[in-house]
Amino acid sequence: MVHKLNQCGTARASVYRQGLGEFFLDDLYRYEAAAVVPTPEVQARLLPALRDNARLAQLDTPAYSMVAYPWAQTYQQSNQWALETLAMTQDPAATSRVRAQAWLRLQGYEPTTLRIPALKRLGGRLSAANIAFDDHPNEKRYSDRIETVTVDSVFAWLGRSGLGGAVQVIR
Repeated sequence: MVHKLNQCGTARASVYRQGLGEFFLDDLYRYEAAAVVPTPEVQARLLPALRDNARLAQLDTPAYSMVAYPWAQTYQQSNQWALETLAMTQDPAATSRVRAQAWLRLQGYEPTTLRIPALKRLGGRLSAANIAFDDHPNEKRYSDRIETVTVDSVFAWLGRSGLGGAVQVIR
């Protein structure tokens, strides 16, 4: 998702489509990818949205945080956007992030809990504009528990929920 300003200075989302070839041309740590193939039913509901840039941008939030809290709407990160978009395609009533997140909770999605001490959080916040913790509940944040959407948590949930198959590693 790329955000551009319109004539009024308001951010508008544009879908940036990148294939695996382009992805692997980037400066990667390791040339490895993983995928989970959704069930045919999930694919059938997802495909129309994947063909519609406006629908794909429907749940996009321009305020980005690498560790966005999964059950808040202040920030969003890319894994979270993909997961919420998947939820939107599976639940016709999920026309907002709140509803998409509610569907994910009902379907048993569990975010990853990272253990990040206060000094590391402070250092991350001061050194990077794309890291914010203020959307996390205080009781979790102050006990060093940062919940966020990771590929691991999405893949585990897809398998557990029956919405996707096994993880396939591509090297």
